[in-house]
Amino acid sequence: MKKSILIFGAGINQLELIKEGNLLGIETIVIDPSVNPPGKEFASHYYQVEGNDYDTTKAIALKHDVNGIVTGQMEKPMRLMAKLAKEMGYIFHSPEVVETSLNKVLMKNAFNRFNIPCAKGVVFTNSEKITADKLKEYNYPLIIKPADAFSSKGVMKAFSFDELKKYEEETRSFSSTATIIVEEFLEGKELSVESITYKGVTTVIQLTEKFITPYPNTVELAHLQPARISIEERDEIELLVKKAIRAIGIDNSASHAEVMITDNGSKMIEIGARLGGDFISSYLTKASTGVSMDKAAVQVALGIAPTLLKTISKISLIKYFQLEQNKVVADIDENFYGVEFPNLYFHELFINIGQKVKHIKSSSDRNGCIIINGSSYDDVFVKADQYINHLIGMVTVK
Repeated sequence: MKKSILIFGAGINQLELIKEGNLLGIETIVIDPSVNPPGKEFASHYYQVEGNDYDTTKAIALKHDVNGIVTGQMEKPMRLMAKLAKEMGYIFHSPEVVETSLNKVLMKNAFNRFNIPCAKGVVFTNSEKITADKLKEYNYPLIIKPADAFSSKGVMKAFSFDELKKYEEETRSFSSTATIIVEEFLEGKELSVESITYKGVTTVIQLTEKFITPYPNTVELAHLQPARISIEERDEIELLVKKAIRAIGIDNSASHAEVMITDNGSKMIEIGARLGGDFISSYLTKASTGVSMDKAAVQVALGIAPTLLKTISKISLIKYFQLEQNKVVADIDENFYGVEFPNLYFHELFINIGQKVKHIKSSSDRNGCIIINGSSYDDVFVKADQYINHLIGMVTVK
């Protein structure tokens, strides 16, 4: 019989996941809370299901005799997926692994148990206000972050105790339990590491160099592959990430780790037990290596050895762009998505007519992006700026 897979999400970040499932000859059963998301037209079967509706999700899985479950670039459905996998016997993380991967306090505890280098920090629960006494061993600047948020929401850099107190309420608002972490600021080059683990063996696919907004926020503005680091640094980071994957308990899954190269060696920031967001897994890594992490994620979810052979070796860059702040989008050229440039791999606009351009405080505030690949770092940076200027000119703001 034809295998089937239940895919959680039909947004733009899950398009390649659905398409890769189709290319593998698998029946793609897709669920999403939206009425008409972009992935709907590519699904073998589509259902509008609220993200917390376990009973309906289970009924759909039973109706289609689903063989596996998978999601792409998001964390929201992971608890429900873990529960479903435990009950139905699907390949997925245990509820305990999901909790550790979603909660930065549990994650830091796991890192410390396995002696994995990471930033030192202090946890403040919803009943504990930040006090100078608990931070007396720390030097500023410090980072304040929610214990369980995503997309850089509520993550701020504070240069004084007064600034910490200023950010405290906002940061707590992004945590489901109002728990926050204040930790040492790691100075250096920040990377992400894209990996696939199958039957206990981790393969690092690519290392990604990260560029963020000016502080106090820490929103990602660009990602570059492969990261501009030495062979020695690469080897050290790959070993560190593999240890972190074992510490969390990640297996038969993609993972997206964040690492800082400091003067005192590489240190873990955090790790997601999922495909990387920001189109890193769906387009950027494929543009630099030829490896489809979405295809690999589907294969692993079905117990199939993933296809991880690198077929190309190129420089790839995703760069986000912003329209004029505090203006409203009045018009978008009808040919925006028909634009073709050499080595332009992907481009997208995240803002619609009538929406106001915001200051970037989280990933959701970014207006658009492009992905290009090429033969040199200089080439992709120059072309990115050229292409972005052209695309911005196709959007009218007033």
